[in-house]
Amino acid sequence: MPEQFKNLSPDPYLQNGEDMGLVKFGHLNFLLRQLNNNVHTNNAAAKLAGLKAGDFYRTATGQVHIVYD
Repeated sequence: MPEQFKNLSPDPYLQNGEDMGLVKFGHLNFLLRQLNNNVHTNNAAAKLAGLKAGDFYRTATGQVHIVYD
């Protein structure tokens, strides 16, 4: 799981499902930015570009991948 999604502490302002709506959009926006900004041919190229295990990237044909060790 990307570090950006790990909950480090309970958020007192997010108490019910309705409060989580904007958080979900934030996560989707992060994923879209990650995929649009990271286009690589394979895992080795993604790692060479500085991505770490668990980061997302896509190929030029649009296939989504997660970097692995």
